[in-house]
Amino acid sequence: MKRIFALILAFLMLLPLAACSSDKPSTPADISSGTGTPADPGTAAPDTEPAETEPAFDPGDVDDLPAGLDFGGAAVRMTKLGLTREEDSPDRYESAVYERQLAVSERLNVKLEEVSGGNWVNTIRAQDDAFQLCSTRCVYIYEYAAEGLAYLWTDLDYLDFSKNYWFDFINENLTIGGKLCTAVGAYNITSYDYTHVILFNKRLIENYTLEDPYGLVRSGQWTWDKFTEFGRRGTYDVDGDGAMTAEDAWGFYAGMKELPQQLLISAGFTIISKDEDDIPYFDLDMNEPFISMYDRMLKMMYGEGFWNNWNDGDISETGLRNFQEDRGLMIDVTFSAINSLRDMDADFGVLPYPKYTEEQENYLTRIEDISLSMIPVTCTVEEANRMAAVLEALSSYGIRYTIPEYYEVRLKTKYARDQESGEMFDIIMANRVFDLGVAIAKKPEQVLREIFGGNKQSKLVSTLAGQAGAVEEAMDTIIYGFEDNLHSIH
Repeated sequence: MKRIFALILAFLMLLPLAACSSDKPSTPADISSGTGTPADPGTAAPDTEPAETEPAFDPGDVDDLPAGLDFGGAAVRMTKLGLTREEDSPDRYESAVYERQLAVSERLNVKLEEVSGGNWVNTIRAQDDAFQLCSTRCVYIYEYAAEGLAYLWTDLDYLDFSKNYWFDFINENLTIGGKLCTAVGAYNITSYDYTHVILFNKRLIENYTLEDPYGLVRSGQWTWDKFTEFGRRGTYDVDGDGAMTAEDAWGFYAGMKELPQQLLISAGFTIISKDEDDIPYFDLDMNEPFISMYDRMLKMMYGEGFWNNWNDGDISETGLRNFQEDRGLMIDVTFSAINSLRDMDADFGVLPYPKYTEEQENYLTRIEDISLSMIPVTCTVEEANRMAAVLEALSSYGIRYTIPEYYEVRLKTKYARDQESGEMFDIIMANRVFDLGVAIAKKPEQVLREIFGGNKQSKLVSTLAGQAGAVEEAMDTIIYGFEDNLHSIH
């Protein structure tokens, strides 16, 4: 990749003079009611694999950072998020990350440094200005912002959220009252890494004489009912001992911790909704369609007897092993976990999570607990704006070079076993959902997980209703904290 570095850098220096456009990522409609109507996800896979030389990707939007923007060699210290590398790598994506680091550093005259943050939140509380960007799991960022430890991103200089390298389909769910304490763009690969999909064993599909899964997806018939049918056909007592154990064949492997959220989102529901003023609220205990859906979910996953979970992680290690050994028809994984199956003998395919019913408009896919970043208030206004410029440049570069290496080359070409999987990845990417409720209303997720884990449908409504007051109080703390404590540069 170094052979094009000089050309890339020259191009980046001319960005303010350029104008280039592409379609923005599809933005899911309001799905809290289960009636969202995102754009048609059907997208054809490329006819050929990307060449081993530099592929000609759609360049996407370019940024409007001022020409000659120079920060005088200032150090930009960030906690770990995988934004930098110490050296180049034979891996094309990792090499693209390295080249992005070099290009942005030289263009803006900054020194990018990722360091172990330790307990960085206490560092901020102590008014230590050690970092200009701090990243952690999404469940903590909103608490810290409401506490008054973060800058408001929507009034920082240099950030332009109209550009396609800022992901509207996530960021519109991250706002509270129209305010952002964080945002996801092409600089942050965790929105890809933590996307959930279903893999299926192609050899077993043929052995069980099941319908073509790809054809079902294309025709809109890949539903909870078809998923159940596949799962039942793939489950049987291999050793004939009358007990289903890890040595037998299962239709579906998935972790207890993550599966309820995958299914909830696949059916078009989220933990929280928003009102017309963009203020979150909780009403699952009174939401009849949700209650009906959850009852069906429990009956499907327990009553049909095809799901196996060994409680050994978010993604079942037992399931991964059995899937590779042809004793698992389907398995839930994230994008980042697909690489662990690179030595699997049988071919596998990739599917979105099934629709609740055929009437549902699109396949909806969950993005798990992504890492989110905040600019701490210990930064000066000058440092905060410098960090904003760095994020803008990283994302602008990323959508044109690092993301294509990850998505088109690593994911669709290197990890996928067939061309149809590339098509499925496009369908999955068209309608991904991040649930703000995971970040600001943690108790409902815990309750739903406990009810799901214990198959306690009879306690669903009463338990959720009993928690409603505490949930609203916790959410109000964050909502009012956003209103009163989120720092502005003005």
